[in-house]
Amino acid sequence: PHIPQVSFRFFDSQDDLIKAINSGEVSGGVLTMPVKMSDGEKWNEFRFLLPRYFAVFFNPQKAEFFSDKQVRKALNLATDKKEILEKIVDNQGEIVSSPLLPQIYGFKNPTTTLSFDLEGAKTILTSAGYVEKEGKRVKIVKKEPAFRLTKTLGPGDEGKEVEELQRCLARDKDIYPLGKITGSFGVLTKKAVIRFQKKYKEDISKIVGRQIKCSGFVGRGTRTKLNEICFKEEEQVIPLEFTLTTADQPLLKKTALLIKEQWEKLGVEVTIKTLSISDLEREIKSHNYQALLFGEGMGNIPDPFPFWHSSQTDFGLNLAYYKNKKADELLIEGRTTLSPEVRARKYEQLQEIILEDAPAVFLYNPAEFYFLSKEIKGVKIGAMPDPSKRFSEINNWYIETKRGF
Repeated sequence: PHIPQVSFRFFDSQDDLIKAINSGEVSGGVLTMPVKMSDGEKWNEFRFLLPRYFAVFFNPQKAEFFSDKQVRKALNLATDKKEILEKIVDNQGEIVSSPLLPQIYGFKNPTTTLSFDLEGAKTILTSAGYVEKEGKRVKIVKKEPAFRLTKTLGPGDEGKEVEELQRCLARDKDIYPLGKITGSFGVLTKKAVIRFQKKYKEDISKIVGRQIKCSGFVGRGTRTKLNEICFKEEEQVIPLEFTLTTADQPLLKKTALLIKEQWEKLGVEVTIKTLSISDLEREIKSHNYQALLFGEGMGNIPDPFPFWHSSQTDFGLNLAYYKNKKADELLIEGRTTLSPEVRARKYEQLQEIILEDAPAVFLYNPAEFYFLSKEIKGVKIGAMPDPSKRFSEINNWYIETKRGF
């Protein structure tokens, strides 16, 4: 190599690094945003994209409504990726619509698209049963009661239905003052039924379509009214709310806040939870999150198997707990073939299946920027699987020159 020694410096923040570059303390550095240097004539700026993407992964194991593809699609449609790219990284990067990164690996772009469409997202949620209530999306699930009166009852009858009838009548002391639960339809029960029929005579008459006689027998009309009072259908209100977990890093925190704002316009309530990298790694290993904002990176040769094969759900990197038999087949075929053309076809099919299932919202791939002093010459930086590869041709770099024959 022409440069005999390279020293590395590490900084606590990007701002500290920028100060060091501007002051000439260092000869270069990697930044996540383009920056105007105090003396721009002294610096070369190299922009590069790594084979990675950031996404929100849905975990149906921790939030049951993520098992509903309609919910996942609605959240995709409610995500304005252009706004995220503009506000988070100042348009320095690429919008990602597929986990296979066609723009990096040269695959065909997917035909399945989930472009921003807030009104379309609202329509999908409504059709999935999530209605708007006081500005929030909820699903109202009606549950049948554990018991309902089904028989015509009268004096002499015995059993479970009579027991439940007596319990129902006993709720009102004016109707069944003694409130005895015997399971036998006797005189006291008949008198209680007559009092019930007198009290609700108008309602029972409407049910049967004629004026009733308060006979003390439990027929269709009386039974319907008893069920309405004592054995109601229960309503369970399920709010569409969940926690979005991410790393305690500026880029991801800003992204999470903007996604929260966008999804709240859909009526979805999002709570953001930020963790240190070490704590987040533990959460990821145990899949202890409802939705996860995180990044995934691949190498020079794409292998999405660890991220999307069903065998990688419990103890691997399948962050969305994604399972699809056809996708599994394509993942295995793609990683075992020796033909780049066959691999491309398999992965192009795979991306269509994944996007149709919408297990995640694929967001963006932010650009990296490498600033290097113009004193250093012979630098060429192309596509890289990770930032360290910027030094792969450092043997060609040089600073000093001299005349030679």
